[in-house]
Amino acid sequence: MRWGKKSREIEQDGRSRIDLPRLQRELGVRIGERGSSALLFACDEMDLTNHHELGAEHLIVGVLEEGGPAAQLMIEHGITPEGTRAQIAEALWEADEAQGSIELTSEAANILATAAEAAGIRGHRAIEPEHITYGFVCSGFEFTSRVLHMIGVDRQKLLQESERLLSNGH
Repeated sequence: MRWGKKSREIEQDGRSRIDLPRLQRELGVRIGERGSSALLFACDEMDLTNHHELGAEHLIVGVLEEGGPAAQLMIEHGITPEGTRAQIAEALWEADEAQGSIELTSEAANILATAAEAAGIRGHRAIEPEHITYGFVCSGFEFTSRVLHMIGVDRQKLLQESERLLSNGH
């Protein structure tokens, strides 16, 4: 999933925003209010680090900042905004200048595609932070695997609890 210049909207306050309607069309699933909030927090995190691509690391912080059941589950497993930001700082660098578009990294695109599939399979009408969390727990990509490993998360247990959370209608 690659996003062109029209995918980034700059608000009057200078904050980047992802083109949610286009993302919903690409995923084939509506993004719920809480899911949208998590994505907006992820965009804020991307701006703070001057990154040009919305990545898994930003999605993790976005879900945590949203503060709902998925965030609580992640916190119970030791995944915090501060710890994730520390991993971002260690693994990545701050970019020098902004480009004109928001692009999803391949890892973030995979996470959101998995989230959309999880919502569809369960008959959920929209992607919410719980689906995004499930997507990154299922992700076998470098960044999420590294964060989970460095924090000492039992990935299998987090996956089971994430599935339970989705089964309970979240």
